[in-house]
Amino acid sequence: MRLVLLSDLHIGMHRAELVQPMLDAIAQAGADHIIVAGDLVQRASKAQFTQATALLNQTALPWFSVPGNHDIPLLNLPARLFWPFKAYDAAVPGSREPVLDLPGLRIIGVNSTYPYRWRNGLITDAQIDRVRQQTGDGPVMIVQHHPISLLPGETKELMLNADRTLAAYEEMGVDLVLTGHLHSFNTVTSASGVTQIHAGSALCDRPIDPPNEFALLDVEPDGYQLTRMIAQDGAFKPAAPIALPRRA
Repeated sequence: MRLVLLSDLHIGMHRAELVQPMLDAIAQAGADHIIVAGDLVQRASKAQFTQATALLNQTALPWFSVPGNHDIPLLNLPARLFWPFKAYDAAVPGSREPVLDLPGLRIIGVNSTYPYRWRNGLITDAQIDRVRQQTGDGPVMIVQHHPISLLPGETKELMLNADRTLAAYEEMGVDLVLTGHLHSFNTVTSASGVTQIHAGSALCDRPIDPPNEFALLDVEPDGYQLTRMIAQDGAFKPAAPIALPRRA
């Protein structure tokens, strides 16, 4: 089974010239499903969400998404405090914390977006308990926007309750945690074997970011293979595959 891992599309502040190359690369990948780790849009407007969901639907693949901090209003304070997910819920089908069972992998979405903070997120103890109830005996991947660890030299704040969340994921036997937010790719495996995939930004047009990229995840009987698809010369080109472990 092959998954497309996307994050940080930031429609509304995106590189329009990379949209078709990304769609072409996804079509050529022969994937089964798309997983999006938040920040579909830049400013949580209805028009931006319409454009983002139309783009994802154009792939003709089923897709799964959780919200990011840009998917709720920033400057409209009443909307941010009282109905932060109104536009997201209207545009994105299903739950903000969806669960998806695929061959060889259960995928659990966690909404780490916290309207009372500008950038950094929060996962509550109640959310951790929900994830604990949804994990089973098989392999699990968590999808959330905010990382539970930061890259070396990262200046963004770590999300609230990160240490407790990581410890809980370790205790639950989670294999993979897909996150976005940092716009820079990395993988980090904890001592217990939880591998966090920091996704790069698929389309954001922020000059300080590394090249845009997404990833392909092949779910195999004895582990996972991750292939970065990096934007170069107007196309998304594969890097050398990375083997990721499956927890015992």
